[in-house]
Amino acid sequence: MDMDFNESGEKPRFTTKKREGESRVYDISMFKPYKGGQGEYDHIGTYEVVDESESVDIAEKKLLNLIKLLSGKKSLENLSNLTDTRLLFTIVPKKKESDPSVINFRTYDGNGVSTENAVLILEKGVLND
Repeated sequence: MDMDFNESGEKPRFTTKKREGESRVYDISMFKPYKGGQGEYDHIGTYEVVDESESVDIAEKKLLNLIKLLSGKKSLENLSNLTDTRLLFTIVPKKKESDPSVINFRTYDGNGVSTENAVLILEKGVLND
């Protein structure tokens, strides 16, 4: 059984927090331990919802699933009953090795062309790149 972050007693590797003053931008932090088990969270990226028609509730559920994946958790919330779209993504090729990782998310409802949904930007090395 996969335990929830709160039940495990250990700090999650990644966390997210809505950026103050921004309704659809979230900061992502990663726990970086020191010797002796102590450590702190450092800002390592952002998630910005660009589809203004998407409810904040659904956007936050998608982001929490991403945070779970980054943290190595496999128990994701099934969101298929909340939306009639598929979530697609594209990893943007880097121009320089030191560039951050950029992932564009798009939604597709089965008709026409997919719609831009969100952008995830993570500093180099977070995705083992």
